[in-house]
Amino acid sequence: MPGNEQDPARTVHKRRREAAEGLRQEILGGDGWLQHPYFNALERNLAAKPSPVELGKIFHEAGQAGIVYLGEFHALRSCQEFAAELLERMAQGTRRVALGVEFVYTRQQHILNQRQAGHLDDEQFLRRIHYREEWGYPWQGYAALLDRARALKVPVFALDVSPRGGYEGLQTRDEHAARRIAAMTADDPHADILVLFGESHLARSHLPAAVNRRLRRSGTSRTAITIFQDPDTPYWRLVGGEESPPAAASLGRDTWAVFHETPLAKYEAYRQVLERWREDAPQEEEVDLTPAVRHLIMVLLDWLEIRPARHRLVHRSGWAETLEDAFPEVYSGPDARDLLAPILKEHGRTAEDVEDGVRLYRERGALYDHRSNTLFLERYFPGRAAGEGARFLRAALTGRLFQPPEVCTDPAFRAYGAAYNEALAHLGTRLVDPSSSSLRPGAGGRDAPSREWMAAHVRLEGGKRLQPTDEVLEPLRQSRELSRRLARDLGRRLGEQIYQKVRAGEIESRKLRELFRRPFQAAQAPGRILRLLRATRG
Repeated sequence: MPGNEQDPARTVHKRRREAAEGLRQEILGGDGWLQHPYFNALERNLAAKPSPVELGKIFHEAGQAGIVYLGEFHALRSCQEFAAELLERMAQGTRRVALGVEFVYTRQQHILNQRQAGHLDDEQFLRRIHYREEWGYPWQGYAALLDRARALKVPVFALDVSPRGGYEGLQTRDEHAARRIAAMTADDPHADILVLFGESHLARSHLPAAVNRRLRRSGTSRTAITIFQDPDTPYWRLVGGEESPPAAASLGRDTWAVFHETPLAKYEAYRQVLERWREDAPQEEEVDLTPAVRHLIMVLLDWLEIRPARHRLVHRSGWAETLEDAFPEVYSGPDARDLLAPILKEHGRTAEDVEDGVRLYRERGALYDHRSNTLFLERYFPGRAAGEGARFLRAALTGRLFQPPEVCTDPAFRAYGAAYNEALAHLGTRLVDPSSSSLRPGAGGRDAPSREWMAAHVRLEGGKRLQPTDEVLEPLRQSRELSRRLARDLGRRLGEQIYQKVRAGEIESRKLRELFRRPFQAAQAPGRILRLLRATRG
């Protein structure tokens, strides 16, 4: 088992952190951003030991403060959505509330006022403030925040000043925003202020310190708190060997954190923003998710200790290539929706198969097809993409790329084969994204037949039979829909058991490789599933 044998759960944590850190270095490390003293100040502020708290504690503290600094990672819509929720909570108090934002220049305040008054629609507003050229991040989250402020009758103030590019202007921008916040305080001493700014500006020595200096000069003071959203260092310290962080945490000295996304999702969102900037494309336009999917597949291969550039695949037709060269084609968003059915048809899928594929794609938001070696994604879901990446690895490592499925006339055997693939997909999901709770297995489906079947299967696992009984096999032969549902539930349960054994240090890379590489015929699937379920029970 790689990693610390005394605490194997931390090995899972370590690999997840390495995956996120690798992406962070890839997109931010090349220009010296990570080493600049301005940004290092934030890391020092986040070094305190985090203590989990209820999210309600954050709302309570915000309601008591005169100034609330809310850090954001601009590429994450969830950051703006939380800002809107926090603004509404603050507006429910007895004091007036004002909102200050970074994404509009102070010189554009009159244009912002027109938008908030309903005199400009969003298209006109964005054009007037040169939003795409000057800010460029996805607009929907900011639009929702401004709409919420308008509905609450909360005034919105533009806090930023140009130029935004480069390191030299960072302190100038902090001083300008501080001057604006101090003026807002002087103009309305009884109003509380929510300040939404990039997280790096909210290190204690930056914007908060500049505001304090100006308030002291005017003989006034305000209680202030700072809330960071999805900060990396507290996230990793809180997760440790656990599955996911708490909703919120205290970082000491009136500093708090809230968590919406994993670091991997956070930096992938930023990578997509950079991709759109490079292509000069609108932020609402879909980007190629191939690099993101490749990164997730590489994370899984790291678990299997397989080097894709050196691992050769020999296809059944006789030709060979490296695993790296065999990575799947990826389509996302509208392209995925438009191309899914035609591609499935091109590669010999029946009309019923195509209908099933479209339905599965709508349910999952992701689908891998081994006959075309194509992965379809509705949008970037790290866990789901990793799960479909695991299906690709199973197909590639067993020589099934571009091959028709094995002919098997027994639906029960096919269901067990599908359950095995579902187990590996669930394992891939959980290895990459600990927050994928929506994919975790229960005790069977919600309907009575599913629950009864799963209970019968659990009884079977408790015995010594080498093959399933008719009580278990017959429901799998009754209807395509029931068989698919039971295979899904059984596969996810097996996948979760395997994952927990990995976390416990009882399954190492060699055994993981065997799970992906060992082929078996459909008739062997029931017995193999049964043995694995028994071997991985807690």
